[in-house]
Formats: sequence, structure tokens, C-alpha cells
Amino acid sequence: MAKQIPNISFEKNIGIGVEVMNFGDLIRKLKSSKNHNPFDYHSIRFYFILLIVNGEIEHHVDFKDYNLVAGDAIFISDGQVHKFSEKIANAEGIGIVFDNSYFDKSKFFSGRHKFQKLFNYHTEHPIILREEMFNDNIFDIANCLYDEQVHHDEAIKYEIVYSLLKILLLKAERIKQLRSEDAVSNKWLEIFTEFKFLLENEYQKTRSSRYYASKLLISYKLLNDIVKKLVQKTAKTFIDDFVVIEIKRLLVSTSLSIKEIAYKTGFEEPANLVKFFKKNTSTTPLQFRKQFKT
Repeated sequence: MAKQIPNISFEKNIGIGVEVMNFGDLIRKLKSSKNHNPFDYHSIRFYFILLIVNGEIEHHVDFKDYNLVAGDAIFISDGQVHKFSEKIANAEGIGIVFDNSYFDKSKFFSGRHKFQKLFNYHTEHPIILREEMFNDNIFDIANCLYDEQVHHDEAIKYEIVYSLLKILLLKAERIKQLRSEDAVSNKWLEIFTEFKFLLENEYQKTRSSRYYASKLLISYKLLNDIVKKLVQKTAKTFIDDFVVIEIKRLLVSTSLSIKEIAYKTGFEEPANLVKFFKKNTSTTPLQFRKQFKT
């Protein structure tokens, strides 16, 4: 039977749903985990930020490998699949964990338009490189976050942690937005965000880019132009890549059969899913799942 990837929730230890750790604390927590192996793939139900102060690490997110060096930061979203590397024991840094309850406390972050780019894992690279940060002192803010949580007992510290994290996230979002060489209108960003929201909720129903264009009350050409501009893919390729990630997660995080996954992801026949998956990944669903067998 294929190994089922654990689905890990955030164990809150303070009222606002935020935890800040140095790598020493983080490693001790990882090694004491009893319900899953953090050095193997697991799905998370929270947001996770790693900032590398010294050394270098590898990190694995949604079946891709990333290398980070001092000054880099990686942003992992609720719902993603990741695993740690043993290299983290030889590095120094800060880890920040928080869940949706943090966003719920801020009207600014409410709704599906929390961020255009920061935790947009279907379109964005998860790493912010040290050379991209310039004068945005994200690491200084992270150090203040850690100091506030660890060394202060006053009840008001929760509000300070809350505010510091908000500033860090806003600065990181700005860096991601400045990464684009060409200016994109806010209207196009809004349309793309709405497109992604529709796709998340209706991809089981259809993978037709023309359907989503009609739902957005725009032409197919305009939707295609927007997606190409923002993610350098056609609308069809973006939709296909989105569905592939969802299939991969079901393959490794559940024990559902290929037939069940096919119906769950909108394929009328299992053979259609197998053909689609092989076309987009050069491997079959069962071969992909076997990589994670116990």
C-alpha cells in the first residue's frame, strides 16, 4: 500500500496562532515529533517561513528541491507538501509558523485577496533571495519577532508579535511584486486572482480556459494574455499544471485508488487521468506514487 503522507496541523502555543523559533529550537521540535517524520514528506495546514542566517540548507516543497544560503528566505503555504533536510542541523536561522487564525484577526488580510504573490504557490517561486531584499530589513524584523516572543512576558507582547509579522509579510509581498520586470495593472492582477479562485473551486468540473474566461466576463484572448504576462504560461498550461499538483498531492497524501482520484479531480475515466498525468509528467500515477511506498 502506498504510504500516506501525514497532514499536520499547527499546535498553537500562544493565543494569536504564531510561533517564532531559532533553528536550535526548531530542530529539537522536529526531532521530538511523534505523529510524523518531518524529514519525510508531509502536508501542512499552516503557513511556514524559514529565514537562513548562517550556513545553507536544502528544502523540499511540492516535490521540488530548493537550495537556500545565508540571507535567503522561503515561504511555504497552507496545504503544501514539504520535508526538511538534515542539513538544517548545520545552519542558523529563524522559523515562523502561523495559521489562518492570524489572518482572521486582521480585516486587511481578509478574504481570498490576502496576497497577490507571497503565498501564491501556483505562480510564484517560494524563495526570496538575499540580493532581492535590499533595504527591506526582513531579517531584522524576524529577530525582533523572536526576541519579543521569547524574552517578554507582558500580555501586550502578542499584539507586538502580531504587528511585526504583519510588517514582515507586507515587506515580503512588496519584494515579490517588485520582482516582475514589467508593470502589470492592478486590474489584471485582480482578474488573475479571481481566475485562480475559480480554478481552485471548479477544476473538477472543467479544465476549459474558455469556460473560465466566460465566468470572468472577459474574452479568452484577454485571459490568455493575462496569464502569459503574469506566469509566462498559456491559460491552458496553467490549468493543466494546477491539476497535476492536485493529483500528485492526492496520490501521495491519500490511499485513494486511481479510479477514485480520477473522479475526485474531474476525469470521467481513470484511463483519461493516466493519459493526462503521463503527458504532463512523463510518468504514470502509479509510478509516481511508488516513489513514496514504505
